[in-house]
Amino acid sequence: MDPKRQGEIALMLVKYFMRKRGITLSQDKMRDLGNVAKAIGVSVEELRQFAKPLAQELFEECFAIK
Repeated sequence: MDPKRQGEIALMLVKYFMRKRGITLSQDKMRDLGNVAKAIGVSVEELRQFAKPLAQELFEECFAIK
């Protein structure tokens, strides 16, 4: 499997788990963000840049008029 497809599948998995588990915001979660960034070897800012559009997309899905 090529790296591009792996990335696509990884993103689908992240979205799936975000939908299932929901998104919560708290001081503890902000600390968790820093811990996750450190654990996976990226900066907190990069992780925020990655997560923000995903959270926005899921938020819009949740409140979409059907």
